[in-house]
Amino acid sequence: MILVLFLVIFFLFPNNSLASEKEQFVTVVNPVRISKYNKTPGESLKSQYKVVMENNVPATWLFTFDALENDEVLSVASSMNKSQEFGIFLEITKNFTEKIGIEYRDTGHWHHAGSVFLSGYVREERKLLIDKVFELFKEKFGYYPKSVGSWWTDSYSLDYMKEKYGIVSNLGCADQFSTDNYQLWGQPWMTPYYPNRFHTGVPAGSEENKLDVVNIQWASRDPLNGYYSSLYSTQDYYLAENPQGLDYFEKLINLYSNNFHQVTVGLESDLSPDTYNQNFKKQINLVRKKQDRGELKALTMKDFAKWYRENFPNLSPETNVESEDLLGSETKSYWYQSSKYRISYTKNENEIIIRDLRIYTEDIVGPYYYSPNRDKTLHINIPSIFDEIRNKEGVWKLPSDTEIITESEKIIIKGNNIKLPKIFNNYDSFVSVDKKKDVVEISFLKEMKIPKEGVEIKGYSSEAIHFFKQKKSIFLLLTGKGWNHFKKVKYLIPQEEMYALKFLSSLSNGKVLVYDKECLQCSYHTTNKPPVFSNIRSYVKKFSGHKIVKRQKVFDSESREESKEEFKKSRAKYIYLVRHEDYFEKIPFSPGDLGIEKIFSNANAEIWRVEEK
Repeated sequence: MILVLFLVIFFLFPNNSLASEKEQFVTVVNPVRISKYNKTPGESLKSQYKVVMENNVPATWLFTFDALENDEVLSVASSMNKSQEFGIFLEITKNFTEKIGIEYRDTGHWHHAGSVFLSGYVREERKLLIDKVFELFKEKFGYYPKSVGSWWTDSYSLDYMKEKYGIVSNLGCADQFSTDNYQLWGQPWMTPYYPNRFHTGVPAGSEENKLDVVNIQWASRDPLNGYYSSLYSTQDYYLAENPQGLDYFEKLINLYSNNFHQVTVGLESDLSPDTYNQNFKKQINLVRKKQDRGELKALTMKDFAKWYRENFPNLSPETNVESEDLLGSETKSYWYQSSKYRISYTKNENEIIIRDLRIYTEDIVGPYYYSPNRDKTLHINIPSIFDEIRNKEGVWKLPSDTEIITESEKIIIKGNNIKLPKIFNNYDSFVSVDKKKDVVEISFLKEMKIPKEGVEIKGYSSEAIHFFKQKKSIFLLLTGKGWNHFKKVKYLIPQEEMYALKFLSSLSNGKVLVYDKECLQCSYHTTNKPPVFSNIRSYVKKFSGHKIVKRQKVFDSESREESKEEFKKSRAKYIYLVRHEDYFEKIPFSPGDLGIEKIFSNANAEIWRVEEK
């Protein structure tokens, strides 16, 4: 009789806890690197492993190339028990590049994005670096690893490692707007996911574009306060403006392991040996106690990826989280994300504020998929409609009794007197908005109508532009010379820059100041070079709808006073700057000198606006 009752419940209520009890996981990951500020890397690793071993917790240890060459580190690794997993931490050093014979991208500091990440190197160099470190790993341990990580690994490199070496898991850094000059903004909020084959930060929306590697995130952020500061996380909570204790760490562990199945904790292994007997020890002790009570399971990266792939064999599931403010205010935060979008809003007794709405489409391409990052900074910024951090005014305020319904491909908003923000008018290539009485339906398009590599335009070549500037150009044409210059050539506006132009088009009317220089020797790795290399700027007006003005003296003036005066003469409301690989356009002096503020930044463009008084 009991068996019959169980079967009835199973088939009538398949989501009942009797049928499938939700499992919760913690993954301990410790990157192992060799640092100039640590003279005893072996002792540090030994101290950290001692904490893990005493708590009988499995952990994943990701070794850099330099760590794999260090005998002290390898000696400690060889003493670790079989429950530990070894993998690769994909950081690039001068020693690493010298072993291959390629140029190290020295930007002055080892941690600058253009130096330390694979994305700072061209595709062929990335493959050489990957092959070298994988072969070294196999030489030391006898097999290829299943897990890799870095604070950012581009999708081209991940795809290469998946196809050639069979990796199943990747560690990346959780969302942060500007910490350590690494901008990672717009990924699925604190949840594991299968990335898009063309952009690591975007979840795959189809199996065709799916990169079959489980992406997990380092340093899970507080769902409310962590949006505004990355210090409110499982990593640096004790360094925040209002330092928190271990109870705050436990709240984050409970929140994310319950809502998203998995949370990542850990600490880099290049700190002083005594460091690991402080907060790290408390955290691992807590993980062990919760595991002993059956509240969660500690799994390595490889083992969690196995569980994830078995339970979600096709695409990543929809995820959502509702949370009270962990610091005690009356504001609640809500997150929802699917393979089409992510949304975040806050709610108190007075209002609802949609503070973040980002679009995930099939044809989004990472900014470093084709081109290397030559910048000191990392710029990962997924296209958004609302983004409070980038633009404080870029939010949607609604009455507190408004109902927000999230579905995998659309958002339904119900309420009285809902006013649609004008910004939706500028994003019709991303979303479709339908308003009927007191109901708004926002649907997300499968494609955003911007080609993967970018938008082609035609214009005169640099040679032609120089030819026509000559006073004798008409005479030369009359003598039959130079007619070949009338044939226009193709230029390419990268997809990332098109996002910037789309954002610029959403801003109120005003002139846009642009550079008035060319760059004939600048390098590019796209099919055609960017138009700015030939000083073609008219496309800014075409795609943004704003008039442009050129006044190079603003940028070339030797004094602040002269630059400020020239900027005033331009009567510009905005400044639009472009960057592409080695080419960087920059504002002169400091923003305060011109009275401007940055309102947009990604891998290929910056937008500045005159501060309102």
